[in-house]
Amino acid sequence: KHLEGLTELEQAKADEWWQRMKEEGGIDRFDKKEQKARKESERYIDLATAEHTDARNVGAEWLCKQTIDKLGLEEFLRDQGWSNHSIHTALSALIIRTVYAVSERSSYYYLRDNSAAAELYTGSQDWTPGINALYKVTDKLYELKEKIERHLCNVTDNLFNIDNKLMLFDLTNFYFEGSKRESKKAQFGRSKEKRSDCKLLVLALCINKEGFIRYSSILEGNTADPKSLPDMIDTLADRNPVQKEKSLIVMDAGIATGENLNLIKAKGYNYLCVSRTKLKDYTLSEDHKSVMVKDARKQTITLNKVHTEGEDYYLEITSPSKAMTESSMNKLWRERFETELKKINDGIAKKGGTKLYEKVVERTGRAIQKYPSIARYYAIDYIRNEEKPKEMLRVDWKLKDLSAIESGHGVYFLRTNVETLDERTTWDYYNLIREIECTNRQLKTDLNLRPIYHQTDDRSDAHLFFGLLAYWVVNTIRCQLKREGESCYWTEIVRRLSTQKLVTTEGRNPLGDIVQMRQCSNPSKQATAIYDKLKLKYAPFRKIKICRTQSP
Repeated sequence: KHLEGLTELEQAKADEWWQRMKEEGGIDRFDKKEQKARKESERYIDLATAEHTDARNVGAEWLCKQTIDKLGLEEFLRDQGWSNHSIHTALSALIIRTVYAVSERSSYYYLRDNSAAAELYTGSQDWTPGINALYKVTDKLYELKEKIERHLCNVTDNLFNIDNKLMLFDLTNFYFEGSKRESKKAQFGRSKEKRSDCKLLVLALCINKEGFIRYSSILEGNTADPKSLPDMIDTLADRNPVQKEKSLIVMDAGIATGENLNLIKAKGYNYLCVSRTKLKDYTLSEDHKSVMVKDARKQTITLNKVHTEGEDYYLEITSPSKAMTESSMNKLWRERFETELKKINDGIAKKGGTKLYEKVVERTGRAIQKYPSIARYYAIDYIRNEEKPKEMLRVDWKLKDLSAIESGHGVYFLRTNVETLDERTTWDYYNLIREIECTNRQLKTDLNLRPIYHQTDDRSDAHLFFGLLAYWVVNTIRCQLKREGESCYWTEIVRRLSTQKLVTTEGRNPLGDIVQMRQCSNPSKQATAIYDKLKLKYAPFRKIKICRTQSP
């Protein structure tokens, strides 16, 4: 190529040198040096232009995402014919429900503004499922309830090598805010949160000793404990065929009616429960030996095998601390009951008070009904007014036998149909019932399943089941950690991981290009310890994007 301003001789020399450089590879070496210099320049950012944007929470989300992968939920939903969009919506919403314990509506704002849950599935910062999609996906998941529970049971059994030799049964209830006029299941009942003003739903649960759900059912709010057991047993027998070594079902006294215990035996299971009544005619077994153990509050209790008529075997539990509690409670009930009776007499003596014989008897009956456990120890006499036979003169009362009230304090009995259980094993097995109390705590407190604001049964059922799915994720994490010696609650795990963020760092390099880097902050020491115990990765990805602003 002819260069302007050169003489013919200078042009000839230039052509000669150009040709020589081409033949000796000088041009290629120059290009390589230029490319190397460009690549090195791309790596450097002018600190004056650097800024951090779009920071999102990722620590607990990344922990949940890896746990959901272990549970195989993504593959399961894909096998059910779900699209990628529906799967990503469901699982990112499940992460939000697990970490933040918020409603479907609030989940949308967390996904949009605060959390990297959706980005973990799609890799995009711009995608957020809509509010309607979040409601619909929980309904679709509830339609697969039976299949999902079977899948999760199989996965966790294999993951933790669980034999399901022990099953724990219990019922708990959840209260509603609002009238719930459109609901058939929501009924007034005995609220364990003392919300007698609210309608309830009852959740029946069967879990194994590791805390994983084997059966769940959402029942009407006025369902009594004993009535719930037959369906639970039938479903359990279907999912867990009786093995050579029968499974042991542990339950509290509320469910353990004689009829239900017979049903459990008929289905091929063994049982262990608190006796609904205190034994009266019994003796200590001939080979008995008193065993001293500590209860959950580190108080000493005594265990004795006893002999009584019948096929079942009983263990007498004697707890001095429980005796003191029962004694003080009985004293309180006595004071309150006698106060009610004094009010009745005050009403008789008062001008304009209740004096009619029938009304006074009725009022006394209400007091007896209010304090039945203590009223049965009183002899009550109704003294009619001789001058006015239709009116009551006074009500007299006295204790029949004070020793009868005090006897049996601090003593209760465990009942089982398994002869081979020794004292300590029987006690240890029964105390596993605390595992289901822990489950209820996580559902109601850590995962905030109460109160329920939905007004239809379908939405309420879907809401509760979605909470149970979140519990599966939490319990999978906590079960692994407990095996590594870490037993903290879920809220504490979330707190430790909350310091890890996903952030975009942006700046200009010496070439004038905009460089964007999307990566996670390093986990703290506490978060790293959790990742290590669970054998999980510290971070999901690291992305670099270069936006060219000028031609090379």
